[in-house]
Amino acid sequence: MDVSQIAQQIHLLADETRLRILLVLVEGAATVSDLSTQLELPQPRVSTHLALLRDAGLVGVETAGRQRTYHVDAVRIKSLLDALQTFTPAQEQRPEISAQAARQVRHNTPLRQSRTCYDHLAGSAGVQLLDALLEREWLLVEDANRPTYRLTEAGTQALKERGVDVEQAKSARRQFAFGCLDWTERRTHLGGSLGAAVFEALRVAGVVQQVAEDRHVILVKPLDEWLGSDGVMGC
Repeated sequence: MDVSQIAQQIHLLADETRLRILLVLVEGAATVSDLSTQLELPQPRVSTHLALLRDAGLVGVETAGRQRTYHVDAVRIKSLLDALQTFTPAQEQRPEISAQAARQVRHNTPLRQSRTCYDHLAGSAGVQLLDALLEREWLLVEDANRPTYRLTEAGTQALKERGVDVEQAKSARRQFAFGCLDWTERRTHLGGSLGAAVFEALRVAGVVQQVAEDRHVILVKPLDEWLGSDGVMGC
């Protein structure tokens, strides 16, 4: 174990702006201009932090003409951020919403209603989906501080019947099921390998349609139709 290298990375991540940049990039690649707009920060400041993250090997960059697009290994960075979050005490109040997210909520935009967060369903639809899974007791809270979830026997059977590859999700080398803080709703939607497997099943079943080169997801059919008649869920 290279303790000095670990110490350097911990020091690098002990900065709110750099953590915010990583959180944005986990959800998709972005230019300096994109990051500046989303984080409401001056572009030179964003560029300075990106340079530090690149030097540490946490951020990559691709150049096309004059445009430079920054990206991260989302699985790796998400795991890193999740690990850091385990040392953070649970907050009783919802975290404050950013100005850009507040605009999405105020106008109830399609991006607010349903989108992807890396490889799982986010937005209002994602939050409501997790609520429904918990309400039906297909998922149970395992650790309320993180939070993480465990799949019940009834949930395993129900999701398999709906085309979710539960076994592949369990065997994936990543966290299985956890609450991912939603950008606009400031509540949790389902992340992890199970969240990815559920989203893929929704896509294959024609319930959701992902817009090419966009995080926006179109709900083709109601989610409660896919879930079935047990419980109540509005989308």
